[in-house]
Amino acid sequence: MKQNRGTQLTARVATAGGVAAATSIANVVAYLLTVVAARLLEPTEFGAFGAVLALIIVGSVPALAVQATVARTRARREPVASDVRSGLVLALATGLGLGVLAPALATFLQLPSVVPVVAAAVGVAAVTATAPAMGLVQGAERFTALGVLVAGQAALRVGGGLAGMAVRPTASAALVGVAAGLIVAALGAWFIARPPLGSGARNTFLTSLRNAFVAGTLLLGLVLVTNADVVLARHVLSARDSGFYVAGSVFTKIAFWLPQFVTLMAFPALTDPKRRREAFRLGVFAVAGCGAALVVGTAILAEPAVSVVAGSRYADLAPWIPAFTALGGMFAVAQLLVYAHMASRDRPTMAVVWAVLIAYVTVVEFTAAGLGGVLVPALSAAGLLVLWGLTRERVMSRRRDRSRDGPPVP
Repeated sequence: MKQNRGTQLTARVATAGGVAAATSIANVVAYLLTVVAARLLEPTEFGAFGAVLALIIVGSVPALAVQATVARTRARREPVASDVRSGLVLALATGLGLGVLAPALATFLQLPSVVPVVAAAVGVAAVTATAPAMGLVQGAERFTALGVLVAGQAALRVGGGLAGMAVRPTASAALVGVAAGLIVAALGAWFIARPPLGSGARNTFLTSLRNAFVAGTLLLGLVLVTNADVVLARHVLSARDSGFYVAGSVFTKIAFWLPQFVTLMAFPALTDPKRRREAFRLGVFAVAGCGAALVVGTAILAEPAVSVVAGSRYADLAPWIPAFTALGGMFAVAQLLVYAHMASRDRPTMAVVWAVLIAYVTVVEFTAAGLGGVLVPALSAAGLLVLWGLTRERVMSRRRDRSRDGPPVP
């Protein structure tokens, strides 16, 4: 018995390591594309590339919602065909929607043509079409396959972008390459996962669409609240201070994305009432522990860390680095909590996330002065999300316990 448990623990650790490596590779190659583009493209082209790439990231929120919806349904061992079909409908809708808006977006972003935005529309549609396959393997807890899909999608996206820039060093060529890579990734994901399309009642399909919409609204709020600080820093701070804030935000992103694999692996168990409590505790412990370790590390090595990441020009940023890292760690915990509540279809969390976002933007807009004026309210916003998440989970856990125990015997 002990040997079997040891073997299972070893397998889990190995699987977790594989998924962690895959998500790390995905994040590293994403930065690699930006670094190479900065060197190959002219400043005007690089600006256009960065703006449209950000558009793809925001436009991929429906993909996150579809993946979570399919994963939740599959983890509960319920039919997923309706969720898969709704995902494809959302992929088509988001792609066409961005395509229709391409002329207006090209004008707003001061692009010379609509080609970059059309390429972004194709890329967003491809990412969303990949989501049912991702959700299926995640919900089935086929984590090795999930790691392959995550790393493969990132590699093909970056490889396509690099190939496009090799053919022609322009934003349009790079983004067409990115879109092509994402299409190949979608085809590969469907070949590996084989999501069922099947047939089902119209009301079931509409329910799947509604579930995806609710999840998408929640995740959009999370994406905005975890990225608003950089945009607001550019808006309310001086050019120098906003540059320093962007440099510091690199540490925030590292602390935020490093434990992402924990949420990916915990989500299926969070949908299961029998496994939820243990998965929740282990997940929070793992993500919070990772964040705490990074904060301690950056506090000890702040100056050399700033020198490596941003250069000697940003040496004055060193005292702020632990706080930037703490922000990323707290947002990582908040992300896990949001996914935990999404797994149980807890609607109040959506309202709380959007309320925190609005409050944060309002406070910064009217009170910000210096780095602390943006960073401290961001830490407060992250803290509020974590506090809400932990408190809400405790309340729901007590309700589940009472429901399971049944009414008191007279």
